[in-house]
Amino acid sequence: MSSAKPAKPKSPVTPPGNTPDSAQIVQYLQRHASLMELSGANSFRVRAFVNAARMLEELEVDIPQMAQQGTLTEIDGVGKGVAEFIGEYIGHGSAEAYRTLTETIPEPLLDLLRIPGLGTKKIKAIYDTLGISSIPDLAAACEDGRLDQMPGFGTKTQQNILKGIERLDHFAGQFRYDVALTAAAPLLEILQQHPATQRVSVAGSLRRAKEIVKDIDIVISCTDPTAVSAAFVDAPDVVDVIGQGDRKTSVQLASGLQVDLRLVDDEHFATILHHFTGSKDHNVQLRTRALARGFRLNEYGLFPADGEDPIVCASEEGLFEVMELDYIAPEMREGLGEIDAAHDHCLPRLIQQRDLRGVLHVHTTDSDGTADLSQMVAAAADRGYEYIGISDHSQSAGYVYGMKAEDIQRQHEQIDALADEKIHVFKGIECDILEEGQLDYDDDVLGLFDFVICAVHKPLNMDEATMTRRIIKAMEHPATTILAHPTGRRLLERSGYPVDVDAILEAAAELGVVIELNAQPRRLDLDWRSLRKARDLGTLVSIGANAHSVTDLDHLPRVLGIARKAWLEAPQVLNTWEATACQELFRRRTT
Repeated sequence: MSSAKPAKPKSPVTPPGNTPDSAQIVQYLQRHASLMELSGANSFRVRAFVNAARMLEELEVDIPQMAQQGTLTEIDGVGKGVAEFIGEYIGHGSAEAYRTLTETIPEPLLDLLRIPGLGTKKIKAIYDTLGISSIPDLAAACEDGRLDQMPGFGTKTQQNILKGIERLDHFAGQFRYDVALTAAAPLLEILQQHPATQRVSVAGSLRRAKEIVKDIDIVISCTDPTAVSAAFVDAPDVVDVIGQGDRKTSVQLASGLQVDLRLVDDEHFATILHHFTGSKDHNVQLRTRALARGFRLNEYGLFPADGEDPIVCASEEGLFEVMELDYIAPEMREGLGEIDAAHDHCLPRLIQQRDLRGVLHVHTTDSDGTADLSQMVAAAADRGYEYIGISDHSQSAGYVYGMKAEDIQRQHEQIDALADEKIHVFKGIECDILEEGQLDYDDDVLGLFDFVICAVHKPLNMDEATMTRRIIKAMEHPATTILAHPTGRRLLERSGYPVDVDAILEAAAELGVVIELNAQPRRLDLDWRSLRKARDLGTLVSIGANAHSVTDLDHLPRVLGIARKAWLEAPQVLNTWEATACQELFRRRTT
């Protein structure tokens, strides 16, 4: 039976006590600007919020941290009024100016802004003329011809609107890996601290480190399921109880994520955890193997083929041992050859956090970072890293304060002054790949760097063949060390530019260019499936923190699940190499 707790405000209003993240703050600014425009506010005031939102989104900075430090106004385009608005939102969960606008403008109207190509002017026209303020009503108006009467809404426009709505439907109910990890953490803490808890673990696609998840699965063994279930539904982020019982309890969080809690006897914990971890393909293959060995394996446990008494496995390792297999890490359980590899004792020794020695792809205030060189270096040292690779943006990236030649010289002098620090600092650059595949500096300037990360930022609207040629040409330059975020994707936002990934990987293998796994949570680019191909080709992978703030350095350990999912071992990841080995690799690429 479902019972509901009092509803909490929907995003972008944040419940008091929950600090909004940078993405939520940018969204709040964008929505406020749209409300202002719909209300007929002064265009200059609207533009102030639009520009601030765009700049903060492009810089990928830690907005809550900057607000706390009082440094938001140091960013071009963020004035005192916008900074105060952000501070009010962070402190109170909403801003008075926003609330005032929603008293006269239906907030659901802003959902129409999620449809690509539909701006505030068109939305206002639709609302004023037809009274439409929701996506379903707009879809119906496209299909029944009501939009035909309005100027600027011809057949092609209506078709594009319907395609945009289709895309929204496709992404509905999907959440990024980092969002799910963050949501699961406080729930696990509550469950781990409960006196009746014996063992608890996340399961499902989150445990397998899928970059996109639809829900969170948790398996727990405990001595008092009723008490544990009651504590679970009372968690602060729970807004609705979908179902509650002694074996399964399901809730919905404020983010929209559904969390399913499976409550089991401890003797069955391992087999049930394995089942609900999945994947389906992995489970089917293991069940087939079990049958061939005289067992039945299902969600209730492991049984003799001709008996009803379960075979107790104290751990997942024990289950795999019964199946005559080496232990298979959760990230690998996709039915993609891991069972055969476990049988043949040739599973990879997956990378672990303790293997990490250095952090690469780090920005400072010399381009679009929020911490200066010394702060980023100190933060990396505090985290135990042996080296850090500084790579601010190159000169053509003017929108993020790309570095001119004189800026490079000044930064290198600052790096040289840090030579006595406990951590080695490599001089690098994130160099734009220009439209024809050239790098953003001449060879003399490129020769000043220890390493060069090349990346596409703009333009993105090329066909696959042209984009592929452009990237490979840049990779062929002897200064290119690493190819960053190779497809340009942003999870649940854009698919990335068209590019022949296989051709890029083959070129990287031939040229000795390192391929990046960009750890920025919105990117996780290159995709784990393609990273596994890179591994099989013998291509070295770099985990790029893409750090624009001190806290962004923590992207690195959090993305290890994706690296493990690609079957990567420590020697195949540049960040696990000693600084001297990295230096030798960098020299080989530039000579």
